[in-house]
Amino acid sequence: MKAVITCPFIPIAARPGSHRASQGVIYADLIRQSGVDISINWGGRTFEDHNQFDTMYVYHGSDWSGGLNLFGGVKAFPYAWNIRNFSQFKGTVISLGIPFPPYHEMIGERIETAKKKGNSIQPEWLEVDLKNLERMHKNSQVVKFPFKTHKVVIGDSHAICMHRPGWTVNSVPFTTLHGAIERGFKMYIDPVDEIQHVTDLECYFGNIDLRHHLIRLEGDPYFRASKLALDYVQAISALPIPNKSIYELLPIENESRKLPKTGYHKGKPFWGSWTERNNLRKFFCDVLEAHCQTGKDVKFIRWTDYLLNHKGELDFKHMEQPHSIHLSREFYPHWNGIDTFSTPKKLSKVPHKPELLEVPHNSLETFFA
Repeated sequence: MKAVITCPFIPIAARPGSHRASQGVIYADLIRQSGVDISINWGGRTFEDHNQFDTMYVYHGSDWSGGLNLFGGVKAFPYAWNIRNFSQFKGTVISLGIPFPPYHEMIGERIETAKKKGNSIQPEWLEVDLKNLERMHKNSQVVKFPFKTHKVVIGDSHAICMHRPGWTVNSVPFTTLHGAIERGFKMYIDPVDEIQHVTDLECYFGNIDLRHHLIRLEGDPYFRASKLALDYVQAISALPIPNKSIYELLPIENESRKLPKTGYHKGKPFWGSWTERNNLRKFFCDVLEAHCQTGKDVKFIRWTDYLLNHKGELDFKHMEQPHSIHLSREFYPHWNGIDTFSTPKKLSKVPHKPELLEVPHNSLETFFA
């Protein structure tokens, strides 16, 4: 069986600096580990005819919120050709992460509204196969984790950077460490594997707490951070899993970094100065490490030194481009997918003949040495 992974609206970007694309590439790696011969439709242009494949895996984007956000609308959406090509696939459809949305209704409504108002419509929209999109909506299978393992990483949106073959990452955007402790870590493990079968667990929470909550809330932030660290280690220690680890928090980037409004909380991109947050981060990580050393059954992983610039900041060159807060896939600690999938540096006008970007394979063990 030959399969392709693609995205219906904004394509999977070839550049490793795209956080949105990175989740799509990780899905592809999981699917490949399950034994499926899969290709990535880079930029929506590598395979314009989807029907050369038996199965189409649909990645809806990490930014899917339940409604269409078409900049330019049906008049000038720059990727209208992509949804047209996507809509014409006749084979088996597997929807990744979420049930296949009713795109046929959403697009149909946009087109009808434009017609009633007398607005211009790109010809590609009129070539979209709405009936076939309805078939996809009704008949597609939903898969959240294409390849489950007994080694699990749980965390917020930053956690996808810990992906590598043999592990399954359950990355839940906007999840705070405080919230995860209150809900119980088991709820993040269960979707991947029954907890009694998990052999290894790695946890990567706390970046959001540091950015938005520990300094903003009333009271002493160091007392709050100390309690949070203790609760964190105790909760992980109590889990019936043989090997358990906690990652240190990501370093703090320079305050000049521009962030999309989706990363704001109460109208601000962060709370506290760089120095305040950096000092609190160091304190929090030190307390975490001390509790891990005392308890002996939870390992604390320090891993970020290679990400720093000469000022001790998270270097912009290691972050997703052009803005936002995540790491670029190029600098993921264990894996970057580039040698696996031959990521194009830029898409050639001739399909199947992209230039290749050669980037050394990363290994966390290298950074420990």
